[in-house]
Amino acid sequence: MGYPWRVFASKGIDGELLVKRISTIHTCIAAPVSAREMANTQNWLQRIVPQHLFVTKATKPTEIVVTIRIHYGEKVNYEAARVAKAALIADRLEHQREHFHKIPYYLQLLHQHNQNLYSDLYRIIDDHGNRVFQRLFICPQESRISFQSMRKFMAVDGTFLKARFVQTLLLAVGIDGNGNILLLAWGIVESENESSWRYFLEHLRKAIPESENMTLISNQDKGLLAADKVMGIGVARAYCCFHLKENFCKRFT
Repeated sequence: MGYPWRVFASKGIDGELLVKRISTIHTCIAAPVSAREMANTQNWLQRIVPQHLFVTKATKPTEIVVTIRIHYGEKVNYEAARVAKAALIADRLEHQREHFHKIPYYLQLLHQHNQNLYSDLYRIIDDHGNRVFQRLFICPQESRISFQSMRKFMAVDGTFLKARFVQTLLLAVGIDGNGNILLLAWGIVESENESSWRYFLEHLRKAIPESENMTLISNQDKGLLAADKVMGIGVARAYCCFHLKENFCKRFT
């Protein structure tokens, strides 16, 4: 059984491909490690590493070392991996900043493909007079149409987004006639608090008016308990038994 071979080459001034080295050493875990100067250069590492590893602040440089070892059979020193990690995080930070500025264009594109889409973008003015993103709500027209023939039941919850800028994803889901979970609406807010939940639920009520008479289930989050009054008196409250069981077991067992 053979192993793949690799050719290391670069483009010359005239555009011709110049072969530097041909390697027939296989790259399985048991293969010997070959040290190569190019593997420690930052332009190579920063281009190759994201193809195999999502680098975050929690990523250890040794993870980069092992990743390059497994995929390329190359030996990368710890310091080179540390510098590459820092550069990749910085690039991602700038990349995420740009995406916040593109949110209005993203919403415009969504409305072009779904004219009755319900959305809201809430921004605040910072100390420098710049408009800064804070909250976003999206509910497609299909969600309202689907909910009209679904069980009058909706579950809401939030989860953290794993990015440099700490944000929280809020979700509202229902159960269709086949017993499948259907995502109805979602939003991005600064955190799970009374104000953000109030924002989400107010727009959920506007986007799906049929939700005024239903059962709403949650994990009994304090911010949600205070804010769900905006849904109206026709909404019955229910709580996630699994969540209550987990809390009970942690406290009393």
